[in-house]
Order: sequence, then C-alpha cells, then structure tokens
Amino acid sequence: MKRFFYFFTMILSYCQFMACSKDNLEGFGLLENNPVQVIAEGGGKDLVKTNDYVQVPMKVKLSSPASKTFDVELQLNTDTVTKLIGSGVLKDVVTLPNQAFSFPNVVKFQYGADTASFLLTISRTEIERVYGKKFALSYKLINPGKGNQLGNPNSVIVTLDSKSLLTATDIHYLSVTNTPGGIILASKHNNYETTPSGIEIPIGVSLASFPSKWFYVEVRGTRDSIPNWITKKILPANTIGLQDNEFSLSSRIQVAGNKSSANFNIAVPWDVIAKNKDKFLAVTVYLKDPTLHVIDPQRNYTTILIDCANVVEFDVTGEGTLTVNRDNDGGPNAGEGSLKLVDNRTDTKFLQGGFTGDLQCTLTFTRTLKIGAYTLTSGNDEISRDPKSWNLEGSLDGTNWVVIDARTNESFPNRLETRRFNVQKPGSYKFYRLNITENVGNRLFQCSEWRMIEFL
Repeated sequence: MKRFFYFFTMILSYCQFMACSKDNLEGFGLLENNPVQVIAEGGGKDLVKTNDYVQVPMKVKLSSPASKTFDVELQLNTDTVTKLIGSGVLKDVVTLPNQAFSFPNVVKFQYGADTASFLLTISRTEIERVYGKKFALSYKLINPGKGNQLGNPNSVIVTLDSKSLLTATDIHYLSVTNTPGGIILASKHNNYETTPSGIEIPIGVSLASFPSKWFYVEVRGTRDSIPNWITKKILPANTIGLQDNEFSLSSRIQVAGNKSSANFNIAVPWDVIAKNKDKFLAVTVYLKDPTLHVIDPQRNYTTILIDCANVVEFDVTGEGTLTVNRDNDGGPNAGEGSLKLVDNRTDTKFLQGGFTGDLQCTLTFTRTLKIGAYTLTSGNDEISRDPKSWNLEGSLDGTNWVVIDARTNESFPNRLETRRFNVQKPGSYKFYRLNITENVGNRLFQCSEWRMIEFL
C-alpha cells in the first residue's frame, strides 16, 4: 500500500510539472494504464461573468472515440487537493470550499466523439476572497455507462488563476459609506439626527461595481483603537470610548437585491451624552463577515466622535409657566385642564372644548434660552381631535413675536404617539407661544404633552 501511494504521489508530481497550460487552466491527466485516457481542458476566452458566479467551459477528452454513447458521473474530490497541498505536491495554490463549485452530475459522450464539454460554475465571492492567488479543485469520474471501464486513480485536478477569471475592477468591494477610514464628527447639529431618546448618527454600507442579489453584512462597534488614537493626537485628549451598553447598533444589515447600498444608524441616549457633557465620546464602527462579496480592508470602518458640549440638549419645559387663552371647562387644574399639557406624563391630556382654531399655549421662562426642538404627544382618544397645523413663536418681551417654526397637515397615526419637531429658525427668547390653528376636524382639541428642548 505504501509503495502504491509513493508511486501515485510521484505520478502526480510529474503531471504537475509536465501538464500543459491553456488560458491559465492546467489539466492533470489520468494514469496511462487507464483504458480510457481522460484530459481536462478549459476555454478561458469564453468566460461568463454574473453578479453571483463565473462560469468556465471545461472539456473532457477520451484517448479514442467512443464506440457507443455513454455517461460518466462527475464528483467533487476536495480531499485530494487538500492532501496534495499539505504534502507539498501542489504548491502556490489554495483550495476553496465545496460550495464554491457546481457542475453537472454527468458528462455525456456521444457515439464517435472523443470530447465532451460542461460548465464549471464558481462562486464569484469565493474568487474575490482569494483574488491574486491560484486555486485548485479536483473531480473524479465514476460509474461509466455501457460497460466502459475506468482505471485508478481516476481524479482530475484543475488549477485556475483568479486573475484570469476576474480583473481588479471586477471585485465587489464592500465599504462604509460615510467617511470610510476617517472620523465623523457629531457636533452643532451636523452629522446626526435628534430623537426624543437621544441622537442617531447615520452610517451606511456601499457595494462597489454593479448591484447584487440581497446579502447580509455584520456590523460591530469597538473602542479598542481609541486610546491609541488619543496618544497620536488624532482624537482629543478628553475623549472617552463608548461602552457596549452606551450605544445601540444593528448587528446585521441587509442589502436588498439590485441595490448597491443600505443605511443604518448608531444611537446614543441623552443620559449618556449628558453625563459626559464636557467630553468627547467615540466608537469605531466596522464591517465584517458578508454573506456575499468581500470587504475593502482600507474602507471597512469609520469612527464616530461626539462633541457632547455641542450636542447635549435639555428638556426645560418644567422651568416655564404655562398659560392658555382657552382652557378646559374645569380650569387649568381640572382632570383634563391645560396644566396636563406640561406635566411630563403621557397618560394625561389637555382637552379643550369648542375648538375654533385660535388656541394659544404660552410658556414664560425666567431666562432667555434657545429652544431647538419640541415634542407633541397625541391624545388617547379620537384622532380627529389631534393637532394638524400650528406655528411656534418666540418673544423677548411678550409683546413682539417672531414665528420660528410653522407646520401644516401634520398627523399622529397612533394614540399617545410622541413626535419631535426641530425648530426651523431657532433663536434665544424668554417667551414661547404655540398657536394651534387647525385640528383634524373635531370640535374638541386634545394633546397629551408638549415638551420644550433647549440647545446649548
């Protein structure tokens, strides 16, 4: 048995050095004692490339024409390649997983023919992952029909050069969309969106070349590089890396079919920002393990840097004194009186009867402050009572007013739904007045909560 293995190894080594190459496809024949000599060839000039695979036309030749029509089964034989690479017989090549390849189960030889063809289909992603290298596969011929006999060994090894199958511009690289390899600074209302619960920094993943079928890519956040970046003065000295429980980030992003990008956000709560209001917060977001395609190693990450001093917001509603020009029939302290509008509870509400579109709700503060956003929460009752159109005014003296935000045809599809509105023309004022000019159509007006948010 050992002598046979030694003889087999020597024959394969000889074949490797003596095999002919055609279009970077190297065929390794069977032993000559096989009654049917089989040689694998390839026609590289007729490659077919799609988003998902590369097809290579392959030929199987007989040493003499077939005396009758018969089939020969094809079977993948990855173990052979792995062993030959491990023993050093096959050098400077890698192997690909079984699922990277597909080809017909059988090859049919027609009567009188000495050649048959089939298409070897190779996963484009797997070629991209080993781009620049050669890779080998092995298949063996089994169960020839019509009494034909195959000798041993019956494996065929084919070596392919990835550079002959794809060019560098063909590679479907995945990268971070926003400032790949750089820093996204969230400060002074740039590069982030505000929500009632915190801020969200938009990021994204982009696919180079043409769109693909749908696939997933993993997303992670890490603070490991932050200390080194501080030492190198890339980040400010008072930067703190975000802990895992201080931000939220989708762990898996789906890129839809026929799309080249997908968007996602990293969210940081207000309490995390508030407790670090004199510092910077940082986290590096990176891509990993796509189900298709390969990640660009130079553009697979971006670092979020949050300037807390210029991002932090404060709910200052409680500092103001509320008055309204039309109140609930029971007065401001009634169960649904106007004070329920600013009691910081969404399970209560302000209800005003006989609504005519001239309701004014005024908050008076003891200091001037800059309101950058406000929220309204719908009531628990009929949607027709919800606010639809309004404007927000600011004043320094309570007499001269400036419209700083105006909304029309707004809606609250859900009950007790809180919506945030960023002020269109923020300024510093002492008096703020919300003028409700239209509800959805009811003679009653309702609103569960009105909150005012100060920007520093």
